[in-house]
Amino acid sequence: MVSKGGRGGGPWNNFMGERAPSKAVRLELKLIADIGLVGFPNAGKSSLLKAVSRANPKVAEYAFTTIKPNIGVIQYEDLRQISVADLPGLIEGAHMNIGMGHNFLKHVERTKMLIFLVDIQGFKLGHDHIHRSAIETVLLLNKELELYKPELLTKPAVLILNKIDIDESDTKIDTIKKQLESIYSQGELLKIDKSIQPDRLIHFDDVLTISAKEETNIDVLKQRLRGLLDHHAELNRSEDQQMTDQGLGLAISERTNVELTRDISSRKQLQDEHYGTEIV
Repeated sequence: MVSKGGRGGGPWNNFMGERAPSKAVRLELKLIADIGLVGFPNAGKSSLLKAVSRANPKVAEYAFTTIKPNIGVIQYEDLRQISVADLPGLIEGAHMNIGMGHNFLKHVERTKMLIFLVDIQGFKLGHDHIHRSAIETVLLLNKELELYKPELLTKPAVLILNKIDIDESDTKIDTIKKQLESIYSQGELLKIDKSIQPDRLIHFDDVLTISAKEETNIDVLKQRLRGLLDHHAELNRSEDQQMTDQGLGLAISERTNVELTRDISSRKQLQDEHYGTEIV
């Protein structure tokens, strides 16, 4: 119930109904898209949305071209549709509401899966800011989500390395993948600035490389995203069914115990009535 109605008319108020109290209510959708694009400004999120769907978001060479979510829909040949949200770019300190941190981060909660989109060249917000490498960008995004709401790290996630159309991209990609392997497989975070190290690493279902601008590997990406969404949906259904079965089994067990207790009590009562109780 959002608001209680006013008191109706009757003899007690000369049939003059009373107004209900007024209030302003803001409603927000719990889910805005199947997939949310997470990344720092100018990582290529809008370009990727444009490449996978018919959406036409603003694309420019400067940061913060996206100030509110843009929704696109991936269309498949069998008419399957998957919605993708181009979320506004995050910056360091977003969890403390620096910039428009909370306004941006709240959109992340309203998606089923996250795509971490990272520029293989790294990122630098401005002349007065530190240049962050691609691997540092991944860890910073991880940490911002963790500090804002730790449960976001339980969402299915995919890491996409963008802008492979630049020179020496193969070398950069090999370096990034080796760094990821050393961090996730061997836990080597000692060489990384402690200020950007998250307490918990998000699990990536896959690491893919693309060029959103040139639409390289986009078809592969679309099929992989579909497969992962279906996989996690099946896992969720299995977990829900298991919980339902467990709840049903518990309910049956409790009912059986109650019926058994009643049966024992009934038998005892019949025995007392049959043999009687003699008091001397």
